[in-house]
Amino acid sequence: MVALGAYVFLGLRSRHPLLDPRLFGLRGFGAGTLAILVQFMAVFGFFFVGLQFLQLILGYSPLHSAVALIPVAAVVLPTSVVTPRLAKRLGVKAVMPTGLLFLAGGMFWLTRLHADSGYLPFLGALVLAGAGIGLTSATGTSSIVDSLGPDSQGVASAMNDTAREVGSAIGIALMGSVFSSHYRSALPDDLSRLPAQAAQTVHHSAAGGLEVAAHLGAQGPALAAAVRDAFMSGFTSAMEVIAAILLVAAIACAAIAPRPGRKAAAAAAAAAAVPQPHRSAEPEVTTRQQTTALGRDTDVLNASTADRP
Repeated sequence: MVALGAYVFLGLRSRHPLLDPRLFGLRGFGAGTLAILVQFMAVFGFFFVGLQFLQLILGYSPLHSAVALIPVAAVVLPTSVVTPRLAKRLGVKAVMPTGLLFLAGGMFWLTRLHADSGYLPFLGALVLAGAGIGLTSATGTSSIVDSLGPDSQGVASAMNDTAREVGSAIGIALMGSVFSSHYRSALPDDLSRLPAQAAQTVHHSAAGGLEVAAHLGAQGPALAAAVRDAFMSGFTSAMEVIAAILLVAAIACAAIAPRPGRKAAAAAAAAAAVPQPHRSAEPEVTTRQQTTALGRDTDVLNASTADRP
């Protein structure tokens, strides 16, 4: 936060900032950036935790787990095709928050799962989340791009990519931290009876805990059940956190996104918000001097022509 505050402080006082903080005052630019940032937080954080659910709880192989996520793409692709028509008819202000709400609903759906849920409930959450991703990606990107004029499209493209990358990193870090802390706190207290190295492995990760349980003999099934329950505790907490963030982001986007028919006004505001490059008066003086000199040369040429017989 200190670094962000320092960047804003210096950016507002720089004549040519790399990314002008004033651009975030544009409704479309700010809402689009927020939507893309939070969407990628949710998607990559979900991938980080959801793949572990498929492998450790449902027992899928890595390849099987990847195939099990294909329905997300199967929903995102057609939704992205339809989204521009919906945005043109209903406006970005309606479609963008709806996409975030769908994505939040998918994440909240996942909080209802337990160790014996199976794949079908998981699939239902994927379908709902995929619809949200399709609605949010297209409207978020177009909102950023449409907020700036033709001369600033490089800034718009860079901001779109930066929001995706930063959101992905934050999502993995945030959901991974929430998951790990709740997983460890939900483990049973009697792990102290295990050998020190085995207990440390169980605390380190759910995958390690299941591996220890597989070699523990008669006590293995009880430990495996405890590890799965702890995993679901961390999984549920992580999904609750990201669902809440998505809900807040949806409300914020609904409040700040531009209304339909304000694209021209947004472009004019963007032009006013970006400082224009300073032009020196020296070229104008040089041009004036050249014009004067050319006039003098013309007078001399005319005088010499008139003197000829």
